Amino acid sequence: MRKRIVDALEPPYRVTTLGNQSLLEAVDVTVDCLVIAEGYDRSVIEELTTQWPDLPVFLLVSLSEDHDREWSVFRTGVDDLVYRGRRATDDPLPTRVRNRIDDCYEETISDVGETVLTTARSLLVAADDELDVEIEWGLEQVGTRLDADRCLVFGYDDETDLLEPTHGWVTDSRSAVVGPERLPAKSFPGFEDSLRGFDDCVVPSDDPWAPSTDVPDGFVGGLEDAETDANATHPYLERRDLEALLAVPIVVDWELTGVFVVGQSQRRTWPRHLRKQLRTFGKLVGYTLERRRQRRALVRRNERLERFASVVSHDLRNPLNVIAGSAELIAETDDPTYAENVLEAVDRMETLIDDLLLLAREGDVLGDLERVDLETLVEDAWKTVATPDATLETEGLSTLEADQNRLRQGLENLVRNAVEHNEPGVTVRVEGFETGFAVEDDGTGIAPENRERIFEEGYTDGGGTGLGLSIVDTVVAAHGWDISVTDGDLGGARFEIVTDPSPRANGA
Repeated sequence: MRKRIVDALEPPYRVTTLGNQSLLEAVDVTVDCLVIAEGYDRSVIEELTTQWPDLPVFLLVSLSEDHDREWSVFRTGVDDLVYRGRRATDDPLPTRVRNRIDDCYEETISDVGETVLTTARSLLVAADDELDVEIEWGLEQVGTRLDADRCLVFGYDDETDLLEPTHGWVTDSRSAVVGPERLPAKSFPGFEDSLRGFDDCVVPSDDPWAPSTDVPDGFVGGLEDAETDANATHPYLERRDLEALLAVPIVVDWELTGVFVVGQSQRRTWPRHLRKQLRTFGKLVGYTLERRRQRRALVRRNERLERFASVVSHDLRNPLNVIAGSAELIAETDDPTYAENVLEAVDRMETLIDDLLLLAREGDVLGDLERVDLETLVEDAWKTVATPDATLETEGLSTLEADQNRLRQGLENLVRNAVEHNEPGVTVRVEGFETGFAVEDDGTGIAPENRERIFEEGYTDGGGTGLGLSIVDTVVAAHGWDISVTDGDLGGARFEIVTDPSPRANGA
């Protein structure tokens, strides 16, 4: 009978049988379930269940009508009894043992409540630079508890309608299957029908009336006929050898900010209490990341305020001193030519104040986004800036999604920077490339040691307010783009603005 029971359990379970070894000595942390016969002394069983209170223990007992005897057995701490005797309607003993262990396994992998609480405690006390590690540790704990193959967190951008992985865990055996994936939201199972409306996507579905997952146009390969579960044959699952998937929306302040995904290579169910626990985990991750974003934004605002105060106290004092000194000279000499110094100082103060107000009022706030013709916008910005002896060249510019007014402010300041910090007759070239566009000139360039500082408020090599490139940086950041400076082909500085780091998103 022992061999028949082992054969019924293997696979998928790995079974070890005990010979003359002591039961107490045989059990360790690698044991997930214990099946023992009646022959063991009850005191040994009681000691075992006391030492290992979370270990499921099943006792094989003879069929009996003695309920007091059954009750005394249960008092030893075992989880259930499996009867050796067999009624006419009963399955064979090995099958009954297998069914009971299957039930135990299903219960074990269907509760992550304690794991969620442990992760919550870790995230509450973690520093900002520790959060990513703690989140991925939490994903590992959830994945291990559920016997899953992967746990992933995707961030969602409603402007681009893309899902981008931010955190993840996969089993070692499947690590080669997972890579960085940035995919259209519509290509993710259940996104349009469920996740966008803040509902779970459950595969296999436990709701016979649930809508089948949409399969967008453009996927290569055939699907099974309509009688099969469309969720289970969605290309996202097929390409990853997944038989089960649960995706829950990450919602922060009534806004969809991401998706938390658990995938498994073996078919399984997703009980409602487990789905609720995983939604709590997703919400925990979402609010943790939002809290970090807000903290970092607050730090940036405070740093900007400090720099503003420095600029105001330093740069406004200089023209004020010029005005005061020139006024004294006019009073002493009655020479009106000193008034020119006053007017120049006033112009500088006016420019400085305008730039400060632009940074303070608009900052990283965008208006309506629209499709903008970049070449037309560059030409308009060029006309706004005084460029009497300079030359503009454009090449390969296309359209892009942007706040037209803010982008024009950024372009004006890039043009002004090139004209004011180089000799007359400078050539400014604006050209497009695969992931964005660049503005470069044939001037003197920017020394490598200064390239990190040029976007700071108040930094200048003379002749400007020190705010122009800070405005550019703010405009770029507000759009979610990246800017960097390097040496240009013309010999001067080249400002590269990356508007889409991955234009051909992976649709897998």
